[in-house]
Amino acid sequence: MLLVHIFYLVLVKSIFVHSESFTSTTHLTHLFNTEVELSKQLQSYLKVEYERLDRIEKFLDVIKDEIRQAQGKEEIYFGNPVNAHLFIKHLTVDWYGIEEIVFDDTSKTMADNYLFPSYEDYTGSAVALMRLQDTYKLNTSEVANGEISTNYKSRKLSALECYDLGRIAYTNGDYYHTLMWMQEALDHLDKEINNTSPSRVDILDHLAFSTSQQGNHEHALVLTKEILRIAPDHVRAGSNKIYYEDLIQKKILNGNSDSSDFKSTPTIKKMDNINIKNQRPRDYLDEREKYEQLCRQNGSSINTKRQAKLFCRYRHNNHPYLILRPAKEEQLLDEPVIYLYHDTVRDNDIQVIKDIALPRVSINESIRDTYIERD
Repeated sequence: MLLVHIFYLVLVKSIFVHSESFTSTTHLTHLFNTEVELSKQLQSYLKVEYERLDRIEKFLDVIKDEIRQAQGKEEIYFGNPVNAHLFIKHLTVDWYGIEEIVFDDTSKTMADNYLFPSYEDYTGSAVALMRLQDTYKLNTSEVANGEISTNYKSRKLSALECYDLGRIAYTNGDYYHTLMWMQEALDHLDKEINNTSPSRVDILDHLAFSTSQQGNHEHALVLTKEILRIAPDHVRAGSNKIYYEDLIQKKILNGNSDSSDFKSTPTIKKMDNINIKNQRPRDYLDEREKYEQLCRQNGSSINTKRQAKLFCRYRHNNHPYLILRPAKEEQLLDEPVIYLYHDTVRDNDIQVIKDIALPRVSINESIRDTYIERD
């Protein structure tokens, strides 16, 4: 009888252990699924983190390269207006994107301890670059490709950087410069491999509106058709196409346009036969043309008769000090009369004057210069 009890006890225990083992295996299977999901989540997190670190590293490479080029020769480096604009851009719009992924709320105070330019400084540097472009009649492609003549060359601008300049001009209602810089952005985009920013449609959208504002409705229609070829569901382009066609048809009926031009509207690949107008607006003072002409003035633009009147000499004006050491005077222009004096102030004295003046420097106010849907 004792033997029977022992047999039942062993049998029950065996069944219990087997059941416990089965329950544990099921539980582990569920836990394994948790581990699989955990692996996916961590993989996703690492991908985001790698992308974040990649953005930081690329930004760091940019500013390290800029430091390498500018350090020790800052005045020469920033004497190039393109370098100055890109520098301001790095510390504003580029930095804004990096700041959010580098600093949390507790560590942002570290960044607050440094001096940063404002967004208005960034847009102001862009406007200043365009003003210099007008003053010295610089070709947009030469500026964008770093070919302007300064003591320090700049690198080539990317399609996105050209687009940003055009966008600032557009926001300011400056369609003259918008047209130039958006066209440059389009040219650069075609040369950049695997570049999707900015989008071709976005550039064409700005180009179409700006060129229409400059009176080029046929050109605007061509660009709008190209937008619809790429993005057939583009609502704004669809309505603008109807508007441009109606506008051109009215011009034909009024005798202001050749009907054959409308019937044979070329494609975007054959726009060389379109006479594109991009006249600079006359919304500024006449003095602006005068000071721009003065800034461009140089010896090569003066005729031989006027050059004969320009000379160098020693001048003392009967001043006792200057009698002993007369000033070296060079006449640069006869109208207006401009003189340049050489070796008048020592370099050390110039630096002292600059050190005293710099804290007082402020931004000077320069002479200033419908139906279509647009964002």
